Amino acid sequence: MKLTVAGRHIEITDGIRNHLNDKMAKTIADLGEAADVHVALSVEKHRHFAEITVKTKDFTLHSHDETEDLYTSMDKALEKMEKQIRKHKEKAKALRNKQGSQSKNQNQE
Repeated sequence: MKLTVAGRHIEITDGIRNHLNDKMAKTIADLGEAADVHVALSVEKHRHFAEITVKTKDFTLHSHDETEDLYTSMDKALEKMEKQIRKHKEKAKALRNKQGSQSKNQNQE
């Protein structure tokens, strides 16, 4: 997995980078090496924004969140991304099962 972290009006420290790596290892790790993850963090007064984009050969997903704490924003955006990935995988699995059962029915006729 290729991780790119960009900061707008904020310096990306080792602590922020380590926090993202730890969280992503738990949530997004099963996408494999082909995934390209881009994280954009920004600060405007008391608002902290986290935007995450995941690109693979099959799909592109995007999530963002805004809170008063940077780490909370990152965590919530990662949770949203995890839900989207889970939903996408369930749809793909259901489609494979449907196609498999249709091919069985054609063979039996």
